Amino acid sequence: MKLRHHEYHVEITGAGPPLLLLHGFTGSSATWSDLSIRLASHYTVYRIDLLGHGRTAPASYQRMRLTEQVKDLDALLATRTEPWTVLGYSMGGRIALMLAVTSHRVRQTIAVSTTPGLRSAAERQLRRQGDRMLAQRLMTDGLVAFIDYWESIPLFASQQHLPIETRRRIRNGRLTQSAEGLAASLIAQGTGNMPSVWQWVNHPSIEWIVGAEDEKFKRIAFEAASPEKIHVIPGASHAPHIDQPEKFVTMVEKLLLIN
Repeated sequence: MKLRHHEYHVEITGAGPPLLLLHGFTGSSATWSDLSIRLASHYTVYRIDLLGHGRTAPASYQRMRLTEQVKDLDALLATRTEPWTVLGYSMGGRIALMLAVTSHRVRQTIAVSTTPGLRSAAERQLRRQGDRMLAQRLMTDGLVAFIDYWESIPLFASQQHLPIETRRRIRNGRLTQSAEGLAASLIAQGTGNMPSVWQWVNHPSIEWIVGAEDEKFKRIAFEAASPEKIHVIPGASHAPHIDQPEKFVTMVEKLLLIN
């Protein structure tokens, strides 16, 4: 599907009101395969490979910036007349929050393990420097070494306890990415390049899902929103859809009012 002159890979299944699912960094539309199966009887589910991920090629730095990514997705939303629900995880959650505060086409947002951005220009500058260094490491060491490193960071420590087949599937998905695409995403779409949307996200149309063991993003959610809008999944860390897939799907169905 071409959005504002850039070709995106999009998977569309089901019938009903439109629902857009946005993956995180190193993810793809395949991240949401199981969730889309569960929701397709109630929603038309759109799964997209974001810029530089999966089968969607990267672009120039200016074209890859988060503000441009959001414009692309708003162009997708404009293909339907009905209001949309948007669910995003981590990087995809940041994009979902930006869509929520800029597009009149979004009816409901489900933000998973994410942030409304960094509050100060100094914090954003420091994060951009870190992401550029990480992108350089990726291009120097190669994709396999980078994925080894990425899987070892504390944010994903809980995944070491998953069944071996689950871990192998997640790793294989990460290894289908391109080093160039992930590096471009780090440089252009990292948190340091996200405008802060803190002042707009405590809104009744935005729901938050966090893992009980994800202290950083749980704290962010409780700073950003009212307690009744925050839904904590026991036994999960930063990736609740992976750590506790059944609990995650059940929670999403509850928020979508699917019985």
